[in-house]
Amino acid sequence: MARAAASLPGELVHVQLPGAPALDPGTRVLTADFRDLPAFLDFADEVLRPLRPAAVVSLTEFGLEPAALAARRLGVTGVDPDVVRATRDKLAMRRLLERRAPHLNPAFAAGDDTEAVERLFAAYGRAIAKPVDGVGSASVALVEGLDALPADRRSAATLLEQFAEGREFSVEVLSVGGRHTVIGIAEKGTTDGFVEISHMMPPPSLDPRRQELVAGAVGELLDVLGLTDGPSHTEVMVDGDKIAVIETHTRLGGDGLADLVRLTTGVEWRQAALGWAIGAEVRQDPATAPAAATVFLIAPPGRVTAVAPAPDLAHGRIHAWDLSVRPGDTARPLRSSADRLGMAVLTADGTEACAAAVAELVARPVITTAPTAPNLSTAPAAPTAPAAPTTPEPRP
Repeated sequence: MARAAASLPGELVHVQLPGAPALDPGTRVLTADFRDLPAFLDFADEVLRPLRPAAVVSLTEFGLEPAALAARRLGVTGVDPDVVRATRDKLAMRRLLERRAPHLNPAFAAGDDTEAVERLFAAYGRAIAKPVDGVGSASVALVEGLDALPADRRSAATLLEQFAEGREFSVEVLSVGGRHTVIGIAEKGTTDGFVEISHMMPPPSLDPRRQELVAGAVGELLDVLGLTDGPSHTEVMVDGDKIAVIETHTRLGGDGLADLVRLTTGVEWRQAALGWAIGAEVRQDPATAPAAATVFLIAPPGRVTAVAPAPDLAHGRIHAWDLSVRPGDTARPLRSSADRLGMAVLTADGTEACAAAVAELVARPVITTAPTAPNLSTAPAAPTAPAAPTTPEPRP
């Protein structure tokens, strides 16, 4: 991201958390704990204001609101803080959609609203429980009945939602002056625990007509939220012609989605997601692959005993290969995106070949583990070969 920012015209200053990884030599870096909002706004007045910035933006989840508030404080270009809050607070977004675009909303209830929770389970039998401010698929669970809802989920920190049927897609959009342009749509593959294990672009199971429906729904969502300028990453469920919004963010998507955009469209998405703030043109080179995918490597919890090299695939090519474990390391139970063990980027000659390549890699036992303790050996193991991502389990 820092390299993408450095390719834009003008002077660049990075504001990083204490202890953040070092950037390239020569990069101007300031250190501030922007998670402490009052202190960070003082920092904006005392340190950033004298620099006379033209814009303050962030593409990291926990930097979104601080950057938006600093931009407002300094009177420079940035994303509206109210829009950022509406996207980061999942309950606030649901309530806004309920008033202005209810057809994009699944039924929902705040965890501490006893009557609404009872109505939700009475109507649908089961519900998805998730943190109101959650990220990275952490602490998302399917609750099969009101009696199965844990006491700690009956709080204002939990959002309960109707289980949305269909296939899940993520949509990358750049908005400029209230005009929303879809940069790319990816189809997701997930485990039964809702952790994402693959993204394919273009989406194999979304025909052009439904892609237009998705683009229209996301544009409507962004209008409701009031997002007029900047990048967004929105997750939707598509069931026939019905589209339900899962969540949205005022940043580009993670999980290598920017690489898939670049490979399949030629758009430098990281650069565009920053450059809008200074009026930079979107850079687009020729696409290098008709289809591409990211695949996340997982294994049952335990001690890593072996790691296989990148394989030759029958249906596609390995473009990038990055493992975060080696023999002797520990694989944790797969409860969030942070528990994944590596990522591969694949390219293929079409969407069908890409889907086949993803299924081929997902089925390979790249990382082998052995239980390290009785509680691990008896715990449900993360699958080494989940269902092919072209036919994922329905996800909320």
